[in-house]
Amino acid sequence: MDADVPPPIMLHPHWEQALAGFIREQARGLPLGAENRNYKDRHPKCEVAIALTPLRVLAGERTTEELQAVAAGLELPWLRSYLSFRHETAIHSVLRMTADETAAALRETAEAVDRIGHVEGPAAEVVAVVRQLQQQFPHDRGILLAVCMKLIQLDPGHAAVIPPGCLHTYLSGQAVLIMGISDNALQAGLTKEYVDLCELQDLTGHGQPQPSPLPLLDVGDGEQRIPLWSDDLDLRRVVVGDGPKAVRVGPLSVALAAIEPACITVDEFTVDMKPEAKILYAGEPATATFTGPSQIFVASTL
Repeated sequence: MDADVPPPIMLHPHWEQALAGFIREQARGLPLGAENRNYKDRHPKCEVAIALTPLRVLAGERTTEELQAVAAGLELPWLRSYLSFRHETAIHSVLRMTADETAAALRETAEAVDRIGHVEGPAAEVVAVVRQLQQQFPHDRGILLAVCMKLIQLDPGHAAVIPPGCLHTYLSGQAVLIMGISDNALQAGLTKEYVDLCELQDLTGHGQPQPSPLPLLDVGDGEQRIPLWSDDLDLRRVVVGDGPKAVRVGPLSVALAAIEPACITVDEFTVDMKPEAKILYAGEPATATFTGPSQIFVASTL
């Protein structure tokens, strides 16, 4: 994934939400390909992001203390008023806004960013985020959501988990994303596609799970193991230097060459891999030999 243009702010439902939503839309007779279909299947979708370059991620919601610092630092009446209500989160309040309220809050935010001088901490982060998104998505509700969302910055080689039920998008950088097998993604902002505000309010009404850093386990010799959501899956990041590097593959593996080209050899078969190219291996477990220099990601079933 290359986040030169941020993808839509979206939410992947957890398993109870996905199952209930899929059954509900099936019962309504809503075609799977309908524009206003939220649930394409009955599965949850976890997401893991591994940074290839410095990566900026918006995910989850800032703490009340951080949001209060943003409201005070930028003098945002709309955010200050929402923080005075204890019965719902700021993001839930943004999703409840009428069109006129949204337009007014966007004006307040734009004026605050234009007049602001020196600020620090969460307020400074929000200024940078808003200025970026105003250029790319003017007048979009997603700017208000972004004001309330937690900013995560990952160095190359670091990873984070975006759990189901967590609003998220990527602001800049390149990353490898590993996601569960599901097409369920409810868009919330930074998009011209269908946005179901009522459903999003329901899904976020009791808050959101928060993103968390994911430690990569060093197994030596330039190889790291990345824990995933199932014990049946294995994901490895392999740094290939000037010499060849042997990696186990199979019975079902997908290998990705990230950024730089690479070459893979299994038995007598050799394939050149361009940057971002993926190779599928299905067969008896075997030893693959990679040459680079490159970063290789190998995902396998166990």
